[in-house]
Amino acid sequence: MSVQLTERQRQILRHVVEEYLRSGRAVGSKALLERVSLGVSPATVRNDMSVLEALDFLRQPHTSAGRVPTEHGLRFYVQYLMEEGELTPEEQLTIRHQFRQVEQQVPSWLKLAASVLADTSGNVGLVTPPRARVERLRHFELISLRPRVVLLVLVTQSGAIHQSLLDLAEPLEQERLSALSRVLNPELRWLDRQAIERRASGAEPLAALVLRRIAEALRFIEQQQRSELYAEGLEYVVRQPEFAQAQLAHVLLEVLRGGMLLTWLLPRLDPSEGVRVLIGSDLALRELRPFSLVLSSYRSGADVTGWLGVLGPQRMAYARAIAAVRFLSSVISELMGELSGEPEWEGVR
Repeated sequence: MSVQLTERQRQILRHVVEEYLRSGRAVGSKALLERVSLGVSPATVRNDMSVLEALDFLRQPHTSAGRVPTEHGLRFYVQYLMEEGELTPEEQLTIRHQFRQVEQQVPSWLKLAASVLADTSGNVGLVTPPRARVERLRHFELISLRPRVVLLVLVTQSGAIHQSLLDLAEPLEQERLSALSRVLNPELRWLDRQAIERRASGAEPLAALVLRRIAEALRFIEQQQRSELYAEGLEYVVRQPEFAQAQLAHVLLEVLRGGMLLTWLLPRLDPSEGVRVLIGSDLALRELRPFSLVLSSYRSGADVTGWLGVLGPQRMAYARAIAAVRFLSSVISELMGELSGEPEWEGVR
């Protein structure tokens, strides 16, 4: 950081930010000294506040008002002044217990994760499904429903489950369908859509039909994952003072419904960077400027990544949000690891 603040200026900035995050009100020198002892007069605090304002750490909403932090001040606080914490052991135990109570299915875990993030942070909890750069098949089954109608059920390496119906040219018994599944599953395990499509060429008719339908299912899952987002806790955000104006609540709804986070922001982030805090203009898109986003990736195998985070107004309890995002990232990664072992991609074509 090129700007050097004195220790007292750092303390003043920290207390102003924390009081603003707590109350949502501008903080004056007298009110600040009533809460913290700095060993100096209100005039000295006002002078330091003026310096912090000149350096774009604080701003004065209107004449004679106290100060509130700017985006720059909030970033400095998060990076250098905030005391990072963790969820309490009791909270961590409760959250882990919640995940053991739901179905062992990826959609159930992700919906619960979004809800836990919202409840813990008091903002919107966001979770994307795990996404692979290329979706691969883990396993499939063929189930006879009627003489000429078969249910195809497949699971991908990211945990996605897909079902579709196959119409057959002639009646087939379950025994033959099961035999085909036993032959094809070892050959197709961990293959991507294009590799499976290539194997359909030259295969006998029934196998070719199954292979083409599996390839179509993988394509559908890849397309669906690009637009799917679990979001919970909108009711927490709209109660906050920043959303007293209906326009800002409308903007938030459009952000969540329109897929801006998925189509523009997430592809530009590096999953290896850990917890990220993006404040206002960090989000680049004009529609997202009023907000802050705390997010992290989670892992599901060697080639699969999902995202989870907390979205809310810039006046956010950042330490709490960061602790929740970091813990939920580790929980979801653990659950995904339990769901399946990591495949060896090298040599798979």
